[in-house]
Amino acid sequence: MSTSSAGLVLALWLLPVPPLSADQWTVDTARAAAAKGDARAECYLAQCYAKGQDVPRNYDKAAEYFRQAAEQGNARAQAGLGSCYARGEGVKQDYGQALKWYHQAAAQGDALAEYCLGYAFAHGKGVPKDMDAAIGWWQKSAEQGEVYAQNALGQLYCYGEHTGDTNRINYAASAKWLRKAADQGSLPAMSTLGYLYANGWGVKGDSQEALKWYRRAAEQGDPAAQDSLGLMYENGNAGLPIDLVQAYKWFRLSEEQGNPFGRHDAIEIELHHVLTPEQTREAERLVVEYHMRMATNRPGDNPGTPN
Repeated sequence: MSTSSAGLVLALWLLPVPPLSADQWTVDTARAAAAKGDARAECYLAQCYAKGQDVPRNYDKAAEYFRQAAEQGNARAQAGLGSCYARGEGVKQDYGQALKWYHQAAAQGDALAEYCLGYAFAHGKGVPKDMDAAIGWWQKSAEQGEVYAQNALGQLYCYGEHTGDTNRINYAASAKWLRKAADQGSLPAMSTLGYLYANGWGVKGDSQEALKWYRRAAEQGDPAAQDSLGLMYENGNAGLPIDLVQAYKWFRLSEEQGNPFGRHDAIEIELHHVLTPEQTREAERLVVEYHMRMATNRPGDNPGTPN
């Protein structure tokens, strides 16, 4: 059984701070308040421009509004401005500036900024690589409920992520943090949690629980979970009937997203199982049907896989 590639990828370097709730601001009311120097409104407008939410996406304006609010001490805006510098969006990429603003936000207890600092230390972005420091920041962030940090810790303790150090592996801790992240909708966390249940690592082995988490993540587009779900159909795991059409469908969907395990397993089923032309056409029809459903009913922003 192939390992879950969810454990090979942490959240990207970094998404701007989530926008304030829509029932608090609209673009028009935020603009009126921002004109009077309201930092919260400035932060909201920055997020709208960063995400293209109710306005055309414009990173220059996002960075400008983040800066206005950040200079007034707004922690969310400070974290957002740090992300602009980290990603080079609306400003020239500058990890030193990113860290400056993340530190200011983290000093106010901003959980997302704490996660960002952990990421910087984990990857050596503007600072020497230091996994102990990374874990310290992620721990602070995760304990405040930040889903990115919860997923980062869960993946770290499952795979020794970023370190190659098996001494970092702690399956019980991994399961703890992955469940918290999965409950908040993180697809990589769901996928890796399924992997733990499938193997009985850190949790009691339970193929039904593995199937549940794989299916939830696969249906929302996680390529590692799609491959794992395909394997369950191919092998008849968790009480599923062997269904090579469903298996091939999920392998193809995983392969389409560049997952090497999905490609390998799609080729394997082509080589070692004789699919009739009718079965192949049915699997391809199901792939198209899946894409149509996703196009018309897209899930919301997924906390585990920033855009």
